[in-house]
Amino acid sequence: MSFDDDDDDDGGGSPKLPHDVVIEILKRLPVRCLLRFRCVCRSWHSTIDDPHFMAVHSNHSALHASDPYLVALDVANDRVPRVCSMFSNESLTPPSPWQIEIPFFTPTNDHLFVGSCNGLICVKDTSLRDGLERTVYLWNIFTRKHKAVPLPHPGMTHVVRGFCFDAKSNDYHVVRFLHFAGVNYRCFENNKPQVEIYSLRTDSWRTLECEVPLLYHRSRAVSLNGNLHWYALDWKAGVAGSIAWLDIAGEVFDIMALSEEMLPKDSSLVVAEVAVLNDLLAVFVCRGGPPGNHESHSPCSVWVMRDYGVPESWTKLYTFEVSGGVSAFDGFTWKGEFLIENDDVERVSWNPITGQLSNLPLLRGCDLVSVVESFFSPWIRLG
Repeated sequence: MSFDDDDDDDGGGSPKLPHDVVIEILKRLPVRCLLRFRCVCRSWHSTIDDPHFMAVHSNHSALHASDPYLVALDVANDRVPRVCSMFSNESLTPPSPWQIEIPFFTPTNDHLFVGSCNGLICVKDTSLRDGLERTVYLWNIFTRKHKAVPLPHPGMTHVVRGFCFDAKSNDYHVVRFLHFAGVNYRCFENNKPQVEIYSLRTDSWRTLECEVPLLYHRSRAVSLNGNLHWYALDWKAGVAGSIAWLDIAGEVFDIMALSEEMLPKDSSLVVAEVAVLNDLLAVFVCRGGPPGNHESHSPCSVWVMRDYGVPESWTKLYTFEVSGGVSAFDGFTWKGEFLIENDDVERVSWNPITGQLSNLPLLRGCDLVSVVESFFSPWIRLG
């Protein structure tokens, strides 16, 4: 049996595990344990901090994916969030066992989640004074490391719209749209935005030379197959009927059609959001009545695209009803339950197995994002 004799921390000269065995053990451990085990000895410290080991750990985590965590960011109007609550798959009941301080907190700015990929969370920082976005942060909530990405062009209104990982280039990207301040950007029909993309590899922004489809500004992008997807509205036709998606590698926008039976003619009575369910592109649709009518019921449905990029493969997966109106859809929990926000700014979950709706004791107005555990640091030099 061979031993790793490179580490001289143990003056007693006791035998040590071979380095490859240490790697096999450490790559199976959660990040919070690895952070503590960095203090065991110098060799473990250097091994755990090595970018190669971080890649090995990330690859192993991806192949043996554990349940993601749900992170809640309080964005209530009466206070600026200072902490995040991180919930495991055991319970969503506050108080969370993990209350994590926001390392880039400033009392004059507000924060909102853009999205998460491979353990990194993208957060945009907005000035409370003028409403303009100033900075984007890439944050690993597990290692507590973050990187500030300043937004140039102070004379423009920034709308940070997506965050994704492109496996082809092994790079993380932030996508944003720019338009002149003061212009109503509910839709970009008369004020087509300039599109810029940030590369973590080069730590720089560049302008994309591509046509931008009509987008609804409240829609959060979801990442799948290295592409970003948004829910799109056609205000001229009065029909909400497509998904706009950006091919990050090819830097081209395109449109995915939705089935006509998915959406009613009157888009003003619909909440529709794009999501990812079991590695399939999904759309949540709610056809509601007049806002504030608590005696009405809102029929909801979830559709999935069985064959990515093929509109004919849209399939209705679930249907259910929610009392009153629905104002937002926040995605899925680890167990496949649906997170929904009603007109009272209360969150409920729908269990597709039991068919039951449950009230969630989450803070009113909190922003949510799902994140997987990762050791990746936004400061690592991507190779």
